[in-house]
Amino acid sequence: MTDSLLLTLTQARINKVLELMKQYNADAFLIFNQANYRYLTNFTGEEAQLILTNSGDRYLLSDSRFAGQIKAQASGELTAIMKQTSEVNEISRVLKKLAVKKLIVEGEFISATEFSELEEANPDCQFVLVEELVEQVRNVKDELELQALQKAISISLESFKEILPMIKPGAVERDIAAKLDYLFKLNGGDGPSFETIIASGVRSSWAHGVASDKVIEQGDLVVCDFGSFYDGYTADITRTVAVGNVDVELEKIYKIVHEAQRRGIEAAVVGNTGSDVDKAARDYISEQGYGKYFGHGIGHGIGLEIHELCMPALPFKKQKLVNNMAITVEPGIYLPEKGGVRIEDDILVNGESPETMSSFKKDELIHL
Repeated sequence: MTDSLLLTLTQARINKVLELMKQYNADAFLIFNQANYRYLTNFTGEEAQLILTNSGDRYLLSDSRFAGQIKAQASGELTAIMKQTSEVNEISRVLKKLAVKKLIVEGEFISATEFSELEEANPDCQFVLVEELVEQVRNVKDELELQALQKAISISLESFKEILPMIKPGAVERDIAAKLDYLFKLNGGDGPSFETIIASGVRSSWAHGVASDKVIEQGDLVVCDFGSFYDGYTADITRTVAVGNVDVELEKIYKIVHEAQRRGIEAAVVGNTGSDVDKAARDYISEQGYGKYFGHGIGHGIGLEIHELCMPALPFKKQKLVNNMAITVEPGIYLPEKGGVRIEDDILVNGESPETMSSFKKDELIHL
């Protein structure tokens, strides 16, 4: 990727956020979320705040630990400020310098205490809390983001293929997860984006059964939910495999979940909502008599964060799908004390033809 492409895409992101800011008639926007200031600056450090003015000027407040990193990473014209005093004092200093009279603030990422202190330190400024403003723009991926997402997915799947021979009687869930996490980095990724789930036997019925000290046994189903970061973007994939022959009902629910996922993916078209995707999968599972065993939502957005389109302001179920949204479709059936199945793929919304970005065999239950 060229520097000019990065600069072009960053400016396009800024312009879209500026359009959303207009509805508040604000002079500036104070951003705390690391994913959001990274999106608008390309700076990846974990300690910063960004002030974006209504004219598009950016003021990135960080500290001396990150001075060199900001210089190397930040794209376009940007004023970097190394904080010498408290965060509230430094932010207030910029607000006064810019004569900001109305400031919108990311409400989800500031404490009540800090918000109160900022108001007290800036009596001439009106503060307005907003939710998920930058996230509205981030929901639709640009060229750079899609490249990073696809690379994260490829690394995740390649790593998963390499640990399949480990899944056998006598293996320990935690050992498999540790090897998978290691392979993410070995294969070019930045490490796991969430705690890897390796859940076998009865534990496969736990929707979030993170790897434990359980020993895998013959006849177990094993749910593997995994994803690596790459350049800040993350995959999120689930496959369920069998260790030898499994109970007939477990074979049955695998086929049901697979068909339900197919129907959910088919519904992930422009104009539909997340609720339409959910209904397509959930109705089929219910028709087969297992509706009460599918308790979670059908999916979420993915990108710089593992769970996007999840917050109350932007719930997946209510969002209309548009081109270049990246989402997961992950139905499951979980039979208590018996076992469970989940199949999850990363899907790119593409008109009437949803694209499965995480292609890997799933038509039949894999027997190891």
